[in-house]
Amino acid sequence: MAPDLAIAALQGAITSDDGVVTVADMDWERFAPAFTMGRPSPLIGELPEVVSALEQARAAEEGYAEAGSRLRERLSALAPGERERAVLDLVRSHAAAVLGFSGMEGVESDRAFKELGFDSLTAVEFRNRLNADTGLRLSTTLVFDYPNSRALAEHVRAGVLPDEGTSSTPLIADLERLEATLSTAEPDNAERSAIATRLQVLLAKLNGGEAGAANAESVTQRLDAASDDDLFDFIENELS
Repeated sequence: MAPDLAIAALQGAITSDDGVVTVADMDWERFAPAFTMGRPSPLIGELPEVVSALEQARAAEEGYAEAGSRLRERLSALAPGERERAVLDLVRSHAAAVLGFSGMEGVESDRAFKELGFDSLTAVEFRNRLNADTGLRLSTTLVFDYPNSRALAEHVRAGVLPDEGTSSTPLIADLERLEATLSTAEPDNAERSAIATRLQVLLAKLNGGEAGAANAESVTQRLDAASDDDLFDFIENELS
């Protein structure tokens, strides 16, 4: 609390006839919706600041459906792996904002929420921010229900795109994560060549047999003479 405000509050408490006085610098827009989530509170319910904060919260909820529709359209236009990355980034960015981090890099995808410093109040704020962006009605206990950002992102993605379903196997899920990583990576020339060659070797193993080996040899020869742009075009065409 600012010193001038604290001194003024103390002066008011001394000169008042109240037997018990509490002085606090309240962020009502943040505190009131969380405090009254389970039931109305007669203790604070008639305070003008609380009434205003709750009205704003209700107005925000009315826009959730529209926000969910926009997110659904954006995700539907992406490849499966890119959808996973987009939702994960959404979860991490909101977690970082609530916790006061400078960027989502501080919220590692597989790091437990309980290790990041969430408490009951920041958990509610996190839930509210995600609801506003996704159109979902997520639980206030989501940071305790899901171990980390990756698990929560999968739940959010399934809620926004319920008809999409989940990957048929863990291998497909891993492949989608690789696709999402490659779509945002900026490797140098040596790395690009190594990635392209490694992927083709894996593809040849998957095809199997003499045909796969022959195809791998042919493709390797083409890759040796290919430009960087040709290599990435090859990756996109072979894995799409």
